[in-house]
Amino acid sequence: MSYEKELRVAVQAVRKASLLTKRIQSQITSNKGLSSFTKDDNSPVTIGDFGAQAVIINAIKVHFPDDKVVAEETSEGYSDELMEQVLSEIRGADSEFGAVLGDVATEVPLTNSRFPLTSGVQVRAAIDAGNHTGGREGRFWCLDPIDGTKGFLRGAQYAVCLALVVEGVVRLGVIGCPNLQLAPFGLQDPAPAPLGYLFKAVDGSGSFYGSTTSDVWSPAAVRRLAHSSEMVALEGYEKTHSAHDAQAVIKESLGMTRSHQLDSQAKYCLLAAGLGDLYLRLPLSLAYQEKIWDHAAGNVIVREAGGVHTDAVLGQPLDFGAGRTLLTKGVIASCGPASVHEHVVSISSDVIKNR
Repeated sequence: MSYEKELRVAVQAVRKASLLTKRIQSQITSNKGLSSFTKDDNSPVTIGDFGAQAVIINAIKVHFPDDKVVAEETSEGYSDELMEQVLSEIRGADSEFGAVLGDVATEVPLTNSRFPLTSGVQVRAAIDAGNHTGGREGRFWCLDPIDGTKGFLRGAQYAVCLALVVEGVVRLGVIGCPNLQLAPFGLQDPAPAPLGYLFKAVDGSGSFYGSTTSDVWSPAAVRRLAHSSEMVALEGYEKTHSAHDAQAVIKESLGMTRSHQLDSQAKYCLLAAGLGDLYLRLPLSLAYQEKIWDHAAGNVIVREAGGVHTDAVLGQPLDFGAGRTLLTKGVIASCGPASVHEHVVSISSDVIKNR
């Protein structure tokens, strides 16, 4: 399948959510009254998370009303007043949408009379439509409305991540990186990117990137290196998200001396664009199970750019059909080739087993 309509809807929804979240991030970092909340797992959630989830799920329901969605957030436990505040932020972004996005702003309608976003009740319903359990049958969308919320709160990198999973395999992915500029990572792009970059991929059709405000796309392709020592590592900024000490052992074993640390699935985007070569995410605890929304969109974007994406112990392809979590211990993505990736996994497996 070409998934042409699905891709158009996903790109437009992520564009709108990128504008919304960028606007909210600016208000949070400027101390203009918007704050974060702490979830039961001690991770933060913001109005930006709720707003982006509502906007994207609503867009999916407008065009594919029977599709299910696996998304990170729930409105349970949050007040009606907060939902009205989320709606107010969505309306504020709506008023800026055409001016900021220009000609691409009207490409795909994101609401209609059946699925409007005109009340806090409707915002809550859209957010909570992301409660699907996932699985291997049929298709569902997988959404992380703000991946890297801690980075979002610091005014740093974050990503809006949306994927389509069909019979347990990621077939489509779109990632919006509203703060990402490619020049600091080595790619001189002459076109300005005031709202960062979008990356997109469809299974079997390649991986592409472009400015969020443009419909000009460039092919994304991983680097081909002669030796692992040439690799640039991509790791999370937050020390509580992965085992940096264990990852240091892998890098030393490979002779790697360069790395970028940044929040979110923007790391997958840099890998796909050839601006980094090895994404390491080893678990702090062997009891931890990765969430599918943290990796789904990046999976197809990296694969279609020529990269390899597996678990960190057996080197097996990631299984997105086992529910809302990945039944793996750690995740590794690389520019390949397969022999180099297998070597990385072998080292990683030994490190994890000896912890």
